[in-house]
Parts: sequence; structure tokens; C-alpha cells
Amino acid sequence: MFHNKIFYVLTLFCAFGIVGIAMYIAIELFWIALPAIQTFGFQFLTTTEWNPVKNIYGILPQIYGTLTSSLLALLIAIPLGLGIAIFLSETFLPAKILAPITFLVELLAAIPSVVYGLWGIFVLIPTIKPVLDFLYNHFNWIPLFSTAPSTRAILPTVVVLAIMILPIITAISRDTLVSLPPELRRDAFALGATRWETIIYILIPAGISGIISSGVLALGRALGETMATTMLIGNANRINVSLLAPGSTIASLIANQFSESKGLQVSALLYAALVLMVLTFFVNALAELIIFRFHLISNFLKYIKQLFVFPKFVTKHFQVELPANSSSQIIQSKDIYRTSSIKSRKVFSIIMTTVVILATFVTLLFLISILYSVISNGISRLDIAAFTELPPPPLANGGGLRNAITGTLVVVGISTILSVPLGILTAIYTCEVSKNTSFVSLIRFITNIMSGVPSIIFGLVAYGLIVRNTGSFSAVAGGVALAILILPIIIRTTEEGLKLVPQELREGAIALSANNFQTIRLIVLPIALPAIITGVTLAWARAIGETAPLLFTTLFSQYGFKTVWNPVATLSVLIYNFAVASPYPNHQQLAWTAALIIVFIILIVSIISRIFIRQ
Repeated sequence: MFHNKIFYVLTLFCAFGIVGIAMYIAIELFWIALPAIQTFGFQFLTTTEWNPVKNIYGILPQIYGTLTSSLLALLIAIPLGLGIAIFLSETFLPAKILAPITFLVELLAAIPSVVYGLWGIFVLIPTIKPVLDFLYNHFNWIPLFSTAPSTRAILPTVVVLAIMILPIITAISRDTLVSLPPELRRDAFALGATRWETIIYILIPAGISGIISSGVLALGRALGETMATTMLIGNANRINVSLLAPGSTIASLIANQFSESKGLQVSALLYAALVLMVLTFFVNALAELIIFRFHLISNFLKYIKQLFVFPKFVTKHFQVELPANSSSQIIQSKDIYRTSSIKSRKVFSIIMTTVVILATFVTLLFLISILYSVISNGISRLDIAAFTELPPPPLANGGGLRNAITGTLVVVGISTILSVPLGILTAIYTCEVSKNTSFVSLIRFITNIMSGVPSIIFGLVAYGLIVRNTGSFSAVAGGVALAILILPIIIRTTEEGLKLVPQELREGAIALSANNFQTIRLIVLPIALPAIITGVTLAWARAIGETAPLLFTTLFSQYGFKTVWNPVATLSVLIYNFAVASPYPNHQQLAWTAALIIVFIILIVSIISRIFIRQ
């Protein structure tokens, strides 16, 4: 009984810890940003000048750049993602072929943003340069293409952002379509509908809430992206209507100026971060509202569904009805005008099938290009020296990544030690100790919101907590930032693992006089252990590839590892420094090699975790 009470108090403490972390993030950002808030007020959001010499700051160009790049990326990614989701969910090919394609599409989400930026600089921009020149030479009368193409510009950033958010839209839309009742497909086919008539007039309207939520979550991801936009957008402090001109985002502004800022400029950058956090909070909260509070917008969705299946749009003898108080969908036969011939229906099906296959092919082509670029450019320096030597001076040859590899392992190790116990105990509280309470719902809501907060925010919070108080960048500060970052991943995957344990086992243990602590320790956790290990490895892989939080916490060191309270080098920050700030070919080759090591680790972890999940 004594151990049971201690266990309850410990899990409750960890659950309150999640709420406390979320509150601290908001309070810390607001407190550091307060001088700028008092000085500039809301004019900070509506002015365009950013002058550290005169202490005049405004982020209207960054707000414009953030919204423009994110919305345009979403405009590209939604049709592509929905097309891929349809292709993967509607058995156009045998399951044995679709499974590896699904894995490859999901792998896009695992590639670190700094690798996307590296690929964008050295592969994408040179490849699309003729296209950009064509747009300017022939369509410069259109404001969107009215300036000569810049080396770094908004349009390449939009393309990369679209690729990065594509897996989010694909995964959620696919899960939504797969989870729809099979009766919808079966009854539609029985009434003479073709595959594509069923998809367009039945499945998409029935799953519109999941599709909308995927777009909202993808928008939140795009709004907070830091490294890819910083490396590609050009960071020009002005509003450019032309997509061929450089621009700026809130995240890129912070990443570029924070390390050299002081005084009121630090406060202004934190004010900008607070604006970004509020913006992404509302976007992610909207997604949660759509997913978990569907009844609040049911009337709107019902109107959309009726719009799709109303006789004006239907070319078949059926329609969908979604009863207000029933979860089942009923297909009823209707005498509706037949407006198209069998031949036109077949042609339409062929066209749509070709479109979704082409969308999938284009997406896989991007993935192949990224992997090929990383392997072909990075393997030339993948030797013993890469693991045993320090990075070379600017004009020297040779050198290696020893300090970056060591620093990465130390920082990720610290984050794992801090986050794993807290995440697992919090998940045990929400799933085993206190189920279906308002407090548990609050914890899950906060966890979901934290999973959508830009990673740069966690770096700034760790900066305020560790760096400002200790007076030094350090591995500990980086570990704290990454621990907060991966905490939602550990909580959610552990919860899923605990939910897979059959309830009968718990009831059997209780029938044998076991208390809650004994049941969890001896029965539930051993069974859920593979899923928990999978979640930890996925979180570990995410931490290895993160860059933005480490720019404000670990900084970078050209020397070997000293102590956890000193600045350290990491692979992701080395890629950013050597790809963006260094013009030397040797440094750029080392950046590719570092990218190869990171991608290889993430690929192995993804395969192992997929095997565990399947088992």
C-alpha cells in the first residue's frame, strides 16, 4: 500500500510537471519580451524597420514572409498530399507494394530540416534556376514574378516547405480515409458507382474533418519552420510581393540575429518569438478543435457534404446521409439524373488515377533526390578521419567531425535522461492511474499543443532558464531544450503502448489481489515495453536532427568536448554553419558527410521502430 501511494504521488507530480512546463514556457517568453512589449506595443507588429543601432524594431516583413511562405506551401501540399493519401488507402496496388511506398513517404517527415536546407541550397536552387529565369523573362508583368531571380528567394523556400509538410497531410488524410466504414465503399459499388465516384462524392465528404485538420496541422508546422527557411529565404528585411525576391520569416529573423544580440534587441527577438508562439498555438488549437470537438462544427461539415453529394454534382444513383445522432453512414438509392455516359466516367477515372500516381511519383522523386544527394556528396569524406579528427580551419584540408559526433551524443543523452522518466510516468498517470478526468484531458491537450510548438521556442526557453543564469552556452542547456522538444513524442507513444495492453490482464491481476502499482509494474509495463522503446528511439532520432534549439543553447565549439557546462559542437549545427556561413569546399563536404550520418541513423531507427510497431 505504501509503494502504491508513492507511485501515485510520483505520477501525479510528473503530470503536474507537464502543465508547469507549458506555463513556464509562456511566462518565460513574456517576461524576457516585456521590455520590448512596453517600448513598442502593437506597433511592433505593424512597422517594417529593424535597426539594432537605433533600437527601433518592427516585424511586419517577417509576419508577411511567414504567412506567405506557409500558405503557399500549404496550397501546393494539400492537393499532393490528398492525392497520395487516396492512392495509398484505396488499394490501387497490392498491399505488399503500397507498404514500402507508404514508408518512403513517411520517411520525408523524419529528414531533419537542416538537411532539407542543405539540399535546397546545393541541389534544388541550381536545378530550378532556369525555371525561375523563365518566369521572370516571360511573366515579369505579373507582380509575383516582377523581380530578377535571387540566389535565395521565397519560391524555393515554398517548395521545400511544401515537401516538408506533405507527410503530415498524407498521413492524417490516409488514416481518415482508411478509418471510414467499409460499408460506404461496398454499398456505393453495389449501386453502380465507380471507384472515383465513390472517392469524390462519398469518402472525401465523409472524411472532410480529418482532411481539414491535416491541413491545419501542416500549416502550424510550416509557420514554425526555422532552419530550412533561414537557409533558403534570403533574410531580407522588406516586404516583397515577388516570389523570386528574398524575404524573411519570424523564425529566420531570430535564428540569424539572436547570437549577436544584446539589451533591447534580445527582448525584441523574444517578442517576435512570442508572436510566433501565439500564432502557432491558435493554429494547433484549431486543429485539436476540429479533431476532438467535431460536433461544434458539424452543421458546417454537413453543409459541405451536402454540397458534394447534392444532385447537381452527382453522376450516379446514390447519395450519403449522415444522421445527426448516429456514427453510421447509410447509403440510400435515389433516382437522380444520369448526366454522363459510361465512356466519360471511365475516362474520368483514368485521368484521376493518373493524377494520384503522378503525385506519388513526384513525391518519391523528391525523396530519392534528397537521399541521393546526401549519399553521393557525403560518402567521399566518410572515412576514419571523419570520426577521429576535429573540423579543420577554413583554408585547411582534411579534418573530421569528432567533436560534433561527441557533442551530439552528449546533448541527446542529457535530453533522454531528463525526458524519458517524466514522459513515461505522465503517460502512466493519464492511462492507468487517473482515466477520463478533466485534468487528464488538459494534459493531453497541452501535450498535443506542445508537439506543434516550433522547436525554436524551446531553444529560447532553455536559453532564458540555463544560459542567462549560468552565463555560458552549454550541453546542459541544449539537453534541456531537446528534452522539452521530445517530451510530447514520448508521452504519446507510451500512451499508445499502454492502450494496447488488454484490459482483461489488469482485471485478472486485480482479481489476484494485486494493487495498481503491482499491476502496472509486473503486467502492464512489460507488455507495453516494445512500444515504449519504439517511442524513445523515435524521440532520440528527432533530437539528433534538431538544429534551431541548439543555436541558442549549445552554440558551437571548434574544439573537443570539455564539460557539460561548456559550449559543444553538434552535427546539425555544424551542417548549418558549414553550409551557410562557410564558402570553403572542404567545409561543405564535411557538412554533407554530417548530413549522411544523421540521415543514416534516422533511417535505421525508423526501420527498427517500424518492425517493433508491426510486431
